[in-house]
Amino acid sequence: VKRQIEIVFEEFDVDGDGVIRCAQQNTYDTAMYGANTFIGSYWVTALKATAIMASWMEETDFSEKCQARAELAAANYERICWKEDFGYYIADVDETNCKNSYGPGCFIDQLCAVGLSLACGLGTVFDPAHEAAARQAILDHNIVSKPPFQDYQKHFYNGDTGIRCCTYPHGKLPGCYVYDDLVSIGFTYPVIAAMIHEGNLESASIIAKNLRARHSGINRSPWNEPECGLLYSRAMASWNLFEQACGFSYDSSTASIGYAPKMNATNFSCFLTVEGGWGQFQQNGPEGLPSGSVSLRALHGSITVKSLKLK
Repeated sequence: VKRQIEIVFEEFDVDGDGVIRCAQQNTYDTAMYGANTFIGSYWVTALKATAIMASWMEETDFSEKCQARAELAAANYERICWKEDFGYYIADVDETNCKNSYGPGCFIDQLCAVGLSLACGLGTVFDPAHEAAARQAILDHNIVSKPPFQDYQKHFYNGDTGIRCCTYPHGKLPGCYVYDDLVSIGFTYPVIAAMIHEGNLESASIIAKNLRARHSGINRSPWNEPECGLLYSRAMASWNLFEQACGFSYDSSTASIGYAPKMNATNFSCFLTVEGGWGQFQQNGPEGLPSGSVSLRALHGSITVKSLKLK
């Protein structure tokens, strides 16, 4: 892990300002250029995670370097890519380097790694208020229904509604991103998860219900959500909805578990899986739990808990 991060320092973050501007390979089978929060969110998240791992390995200097670079990167991506009058994050490109980039578009993956960051307990990546506004902009600008819309891969049936990859409320650069009309559940789930985390349950529910309605059992199996085939890794991003709805946090290194349910908090129950086993968590009581009951049961294997944080 350390060597991988060092390679990014040496070959990608060449200006030392935390911003990657050279060719950035990605899930769209292309390379984007220029500062963008799609790849930038992954870079900041990786730096934060590496800082923690380095501290575990007692490499204090490298830990501090990664943490400092994460903070610098987040600040610079925020400064470069946040477009206040658009209300979302753009890619900093022009006509000379916009090939495969979304440029000024409202891109579904503009905050792609935030779901991962939240799942790892690292919090938001950029300005929380701007992140929330950008996610709302994705719903406001990118929601589509058939008819008349036809998605890129022709997965939509009549009556389907989803979130397309990119729209251009403020114009599109010539020759840039070609997957505007792609609709992907794996791209959509991180948006929903982060909306749940920030408490925007209304918008999260709109997107999630439309997605699940496409898999109602009428046209598709309700037990599988294929993307570019029956087995596609980004579909597993759906698990983050569960974690954010539970307000779940976990650190195996300290055996600490936390819950802050975003719904049904006064009478809450959920499945629990951690290192060593799985089981069930329950809490009952008034908001804030000034009184009530809490239980955590191992139903398979064993669960080590040194601290339990509730909200």
